[in-house]
Amino acid sequence: MKSIAVIAISTSCLDYLNIEADNLTIVRSNIIMGETQYKDYVEMDSEAFYKKLQEHKDLVPTSSMPSVGDFIRAYESLEAKGYKEVIVITLSSTLSGAYQTAQMGKNQYEGALEITLFDTKNAGIGEGFFTLEALKMIDSGKTSDDIISTLKTLRENRKQFFMVDDLEHLVKNGRLSGIGGFFGGFFKIKPILTLNDDGRIVPFEKVRTRNKAIERMAEWIIEGVKDHSDYVIIYNTSDQLEGHKQLKALLDEALPPHKTLVAPISPVIAIQTGPGMVGAAYFITGALK
Repeated sequence: MKSIAVIAISTSCLDYLNIEADNLTIVRSNIIMGETQYKDYVEMDSEAFYKKLQEHKDLVPTSSMPSVGDFIRAYESLEAKGYKEVIVITLSSTLSGAYQTAQMGKNQYEGALEITLFDTKNAGIGEGFFTLEALKMIDSGKTSDDIISTLKTLRENRKQFFMVDDLEHLVKNGRLSGIGGFFGGFFKIKPILTLNDDGRIVPFEKVRTRNKAIERMAEWIIEGVKDHSDYVIIYNTSDQLEGHKQLKALLDEALPPHKTLVAPISPVIAIQTGPGMVGAAYFITGALK
């Protein structure tokens, strides 16, 4: 049996990849629609979420992160299975309280499991990519210290871009930083956003149309990977599948064959971004060698 387990949050979108790993536990965020609460993915996945929004246009969904008790139960379960260590990999602590809640669970947990937390400063399948790499390293016999060191290097060698149809969602829920004086009538344009080194969503470039934003994202990604031969491009999909196809086609045409990873964004993330999100990230995996 492997001695190291991994805990991920459902915002990592790993459920959509059908991963088979006995040492992976996913703790669930919650989707709240009207009077009903759903566990992320197991009770409402991305497709069902967008369908629900189309059918009930007056619904204003909200979300909540896993509780302290959810993390404690996950720690206790892993210890009962015989694991000695667990690495908890979370979405950006500047976007969510999941990292802090996992830490609170660690402080209250009374067992012997050794718990290490890692803040990806990412979200979506970009967040999930760190877990995939951690699982590979566990399989190859790496120690938890080695894994954390490698994940930090990976975090320093990534860039994420995305656009949304309507910035109002990100502004109202406080997820968009650094907008002062940048836009001027920003609700009417399609700016490119990025997650900065602190894991905050910030404006990157002012663009006025969806097509131009997609073209510019492709150009920035091509520029970012052009001097590297070993990288992964990761796509976050939403209800804007045409935009995703357009972005992927531009990158596939411009770049030599490369590794890709595609997954829908969790409904919990879609609640924050609103509909129409198109995004991609790149990780320079050659930096790990």
